[in-house]
Amino acid sequence: MDQELVQYLHDRFEEVKRHTGVLVEGLRHELQLVAEGLTMHIQVQHVQEREYHEGQHQETRALIRSFYDELRQRDDQLHQQQNHLQQRVENLERNKQT
Repeated sequence: MDQELVQYLHDRFEEVKRHTGVLVEGLRHELQLVAEGLTMHIQVQHVQEREYHEGQHQETRALIRSFYDELRQRDDQLHQQQNHLQQRVENLERNKQT
């Protein structure tokens, strides 16, 4: 081959090699930016999900507490009614004996 052609091809190869290197470095940088963005998105999503689930947990606890308080009130009312009925029975039995 002609020495000039060999030199031309060698120069073109080096130019293509440098250009490819620049493209690869650019792609690495862009990939790093994408990875950082994805990491940030995942972290934000995790915080939002944790806040959502914490809110759901608090709502559930509030509902359970409300139902428990209502059941306790009903239980107290039933005990009062039972005591009242027991007193009435005792009064009736006392009146029957006299």
